[in-house]
Amino acid sequence: AYAAPVGFLVSILSIVGVIAVIMSVAGYIREKRDTSALEKELYYYLQPLLIYSPEPFSDAAKKDQDVFLSAACYKAMIEEQNRILHEEDDTPKYDEEQETTCYFVPEEVVEDAYHELFGSKAKLTHRSVEGSGIEYHKTEKYYLIPVGKLEPGYKIVIDKVTVKKDRYEVRVGFVPVTDIKYDEHGEEMEPTADQATHFQTYTLTRNKDKGTYYIKSCKDEKK
Repeated sequence: AYAAPVGFLVSILSIVGVIAVIMSVAGYIREKRDTSALEKELYYYLQPLLIYSPEPFSDAAKKDQDVFLSAACYKAMIEEQNRILHEEDDTPKYDEEQETTCYFVPEEVVEDAYHELFGSKAKLTHRSVEGSGIEYHKTEKYYLIPVGKLEPGYKIVIDKVTVKKDRYEVRVGFVPVTDIKYDEHGEEMEPTADQATHFQTYTLTRNKDKGTYYIKSCKDEKK
């Protein structure tokens, strides 16, 4: 007498179980496909180098470009600017030259920033960078670095991130500021990859133990 109701209940529970499994798997896949948080993290990590739109390179540890040093100096400067804003601290930890609005940054700070970007094996030759305002003072062992965010003639878009174990490939698009659109309220709209005029792919290596990256290479890509 109870066989039919019990069988019906078992069937219902089985269906509910299957649906729960499907929803769980779907949620897992959706979570894996959603790389927005990773893209944001990599955007800010790469930003000091991206603003200089460097020439392609096969191994940053073996080729010391001026833009690498400029990126390290910019990283050191912008991190201090962000700290001041975040902590609401009006006193910079670096001395400042008032006439030129530059920080006096110890060479070891720039060296640390350089290795954080390009890895501990990357060799840095301390020097001034012509045309950038970055001056190296060998005797005093400090850099004179201009203060303020750089505004290049393009906006940066993370188009795609591909992860293969500890290897990260980041495809980046560069959108000219003249192509940026505005909404009906006059607010600047986020640029999209289809607006980019050229692309580069950066290969990063991740140190799982430290949870850090370093930039290995960069190549130009077709649109």
